[in-house]
Amino acid sequence: MKTRMLWVLFTAFLLFVLYAWITTSHFGSFGIYYLRLAGNFFAVVGFVFIFMQFLLSSRIKLLEEGFGLDKMLHSHRYFGRIGLSFIFLHGFLIIIFQLVQSGNIITNFSLWVGIIALIGFSITAFLAVFYKKLGIAYELWKNIHLVNYILFPFVLIHVFNSASPGTLLYYLWITLAALFALIILYRLYRIYFIRSHPYEVVEVKQEANDIWSLYFTGRRLSYKPGQFMMVQLLRDGQRSSSHPFTISSSPTQKQISITPKELGDFTSTIKETKVGDKAFIDAPYGVFSFLNYDIDELVFIAGGIGITPFMSMLRYMGERQLQKKVTLFWGNQGESNLCFQDELKMLQEKMDSFSLIPVMSRQKDWPGEQGRINGQLIQKYLPELSGKDFFVCGPPVMSDAVMAELNKLGVSPSRIHREVFEF
Repeated sequence: MKTRMLWVLFTAFLLFVLYAWITTSHFGSFGIYYLRLAGNFFAVVGFVFIFMQFLLSSRIKLLEEGFGLDKMLHSHRYFGRIGLSFIFLHGFLIIIFQLVQSGNIITNFSLWVGIIALIGFSITAFLAVFYKKLGIAYELWKNIHLVNYILFPFVLIHVFNSASPGTLLYYLWITLAALFALIILYRLYRIYFIRSHPYEVVEVKQEANDIWSLYFTGRRLSYKPGQFMMVQLLRDGQRSSSHPFTISSSPTQKQISITPKELGDFTSTIKETKVGDKAFIDAPYGVFSFLNYDIDELVFIAGGIGITPFMSMLRYMGERQLQKKVTLFWGNQGESNLCFQDELKMLQEKMDSFSLIPVMSRQKDWPGEQGRINGQLIQKYLPELSGKDFFVCGPPVMSDAVMAELNKLGVSPSRIHREVFEF
């Protein structure tokens, strides 16, 4: 409901912006002036979508609680591409108009400020889309994103030089400029607050061959099982970039834990973390929790290290002695990738209504289920799907395939909840 309401508000805001543009525009112009009119239309829409990028990545709780930060950051990508496309069209049409009208663009200060901003946004967008193929480190990629905060004031200069004072559109730009300043202040305050309340690493535990758990103590954190947090580690005087990790501990436990798998530049160094190292934690985020839904029958579908939000939920259910019927399908390549095995066995003994179905895709001597998690396997253990909610977490390829299988089985989209595995 919150998500729908936020989309309605955004649509209403966009329509209001278009109304403001209409009241400012002169539709009686002819010929080449329609190029400028069309260019200004693309500028107005593009500006709104570019501004929304900063709002969607601001981590403002009121917005995040409706969408979930993972979905907000994915929307942030698409909004950025849409906004940049409109701005490109705006720049192209305005440059043509300027060349036809005056024969040059060299003396137009406002136009050049806009061109500089457009080039800058294009570079950061290109690197954001292709950073993995280019081999750019995650930390550098995040720092490149911060350049957009420097570029946006150039956009504002360009806008105010082109806007007509006293119009509705002019005051709208002033409002958005003020909101942009507030977003920056909010983010700076969050950084100050988080740095002022560091956590301490109290245990580093190997869970499987390439999976490690870090346990932290510090300021009491209120969160729901299944949520995630942004973590910066301070090791040997070096502070890492902020990385998202699911909270694998339960809110009922005193210590907070994350359980990363060695997958990238940063996670491959997790095992080098020492007891006593500091961590800066920004949390909680996400809406991937069974507590957000009034249901008694849960189906968890995990791929690999996507088990972590479900461990948080199962630990919470075990501690609270909740009477929920839970079926967990857990896909892995092989037995060596399994973690939390002893604890899962203990939870099965403690929770009569909890069933675990491990599925191995590459281990031929595995005595249990083999292959991929698909509709046939799900129906083998769950012949009746009505009355159940499905929670899916895993690598994008795996979760996309599972979502498709659930759709084929006729499961209503409203009964399927997905955690996007990576930003």
